[in-house]
Amino acid sequence: MDKHKKEFGQRLLQQFIDLYVAPEISRRQRAGELDKSFTLRAAQIIFFPDGKSPQVRINSEIRAIGKVKLKPGISKKVGEDIFEHEVEGLDQVNLTEEDDPDCGHATLVRIGNSWIISFDFRYNKAFSAKHIETARQFWASAESSLKQKNWAPFIDSLFSAAELAVKSVLLSFPDPKFRKKATHKLIQMRYNRFADLGNVQPRYRETFNKLSGLRDCARYLKGPIPISKEEARNLLSTVKEMIDDASRRVEINP
Repeated sequence: MDKHKKEFGQRLLQQFIDLYVAPEISRRQRAGELDKSFTLRAAQIIFFPDGKSPQVRINSEIRAIGKVKLKPGISKKVGEDIFEHEVEGLDQVNLTEEDDPDCGHATLVRIGNSWIISFDFRYNKAFSAKHIETARQFWASAESSLKQKNWAPFIDSLFSAAELAVKSVLLSFPDPKFRKKATHKLIQMRYNRFADLGNVQPRYRETFNKLSGLRDCARYLKGPIPISKEEARNLLSTVKEMIDDASRRVEINP
């Protein structure tokens, strides 16, 4: 392993232990729930999207689905037990269906003399998935309106599709207030800031901002809709890309 990666991993492990695991172990030992000779073999920190204090699980309490890397010469059939001495590493760790799919997590597992860390700090994955599913429905409505040259419903539906895709991406960050009530203005402001950091293609932001500006004309009849059929097709295509990009960020098949 690269020296810098190893050092980073060690610092990260120590931070998780110092901030979350060690205080929980001390609390349980003071309460008589853990013996003083306790040995830590695994830990898991669950981060809730509503701002609730993280939950710390220790050893046999952890719940996860892992993709393990077996040692050379070891092979297993589906359903066979896998033992620690047969494992070389963990490639992926996800929460089980018993946990809220909107939670983030950090899972620490000791295999032999080494610790393996897996974490996913993306929040609201299930909630984001609902936004993406609905975004696809609005996109389909926009496509139908374009074929009929119904420009107002086209713009309104396409803006809704784009905004839902944008919001699904922003929901990945922990902010209970944003989850509960995100206005059009707040979503646009945060997405522009997100794009400023280079997190999305510039044309995604340009398309979203353009649709936001056109929406007043389309929905509230504040003026003509200055758009050609060719530009409309380009907008439709870009929003489709935005939806697919959002689905990949939350691991949803496009």
